[in-house]
Amino acid sequence: MNRILNLCILLVASQIFAVVSAKAQSDADLTQRWFNESLYNPAAAGNSFTTGLFLHARQQWAGMPSAPSTQAGTFDTYVETINSGFGFTFSADKIGPTKSYNARLAYAYYFAFGSRSSLSLGLSAGLLSRNRNVSNSTIDDQNDPAWLLGNASEMSPDFDFGAEYRGLFKLGATVRHIGVQASSNNLPKYSTNIWVYASSRFNATSSFSVEPIASLTYRDEIYRMEGGLLCYFFKTQGRDTYNDRFWLGGVYRSDSNFAVMAGMNITPKIRLGYSFDYGAGEVMNISKYGTHELFLAFQFNRIFYKDELCPAYRNSNAARKRR
Repeated sequence: MNRILNLCILLVASQIFAVVSAKAQSDADLTQRWFNESLYNPAAAGNSFTTGLFLHARQQWAGMPSAPSTQAGTFDTYVETINSGFGFTFSADKIGPTKSYNARLAYAYYFAFGSRSSLSLGLSAGLLSRNRNVSNSTIDDQNDPAWLLGNASEMSPDFDFGAEYRGLFKLGATVRHIGVQASSNNLPKYSTNIWVYASSRFNATSSFSVEPIASLTYRDEIYRMEGGLLCYFFKTQGRDTYNDRFWLGGVYRSDSNFAVMAGMNITPKIRLGYSFDYGAGEVMNISKYGTHELFLAFQFNRIFYKDELCPAYRNSNAARKRR
């Protein structure tokens, strides 16, 4: 078992090295994915060791007609008796008359990696639907490419694979949109892409903690780096991050885009977050009102740290021998 775990970590580390070695450019993702890694990584399904519903809404380049918008949600749960996480993810993207819908089922298996850490491997499978409908569009310029291309609709299978380590730090990697077929109707392209991320949370005082975050993304030979810091205030008990009263943070991306985040726990089981993205250079000419994103999470039956042991470990052979 230890050899398998070491091999998995080696694979994740090699992926990070491959991305670091490349030139950093741009890639797009939801800003507040840091609070819901399962949105992109199937290995993160159930990683809160609870049952949870996560909702995201993003309006990009506010004030621009037909600007891109995204709505996404995940539902996941952890089943301790079989060391497994299960999840369902749905997302909808719209750019003018073009829409994309993606629905996937995810499964993750958790290996105990010590008594307070875990390593999970995950796989998701689903469908990606893309369509363009110009029938009801009002386009002043009849030479607009979308108008000339006309209506179209396609559907393709979609698979993701990922790994995630959680302990004193968090390290994850996922390969997304495996097997998506190329469009034959000039619909949005969804090529295979990679997201690698890392973070670690430190308690500065009994009521304040900080979490450095960093990620590297790749798609269509374009790379983007992101780094930032999240600050959590007025923690009420133990290491349970979902008992923080509120948080503030910010990230900077290598495409000269930066974002600020803020949020609060309305109750121990309901949390609300908001982020504002603003770009420099050419992005400022597209929209001076930035990009806005809302995040809402409902979490129930939290079991992690109930007895200061990772659930994957409590159900492992090592834990049984100690009993």
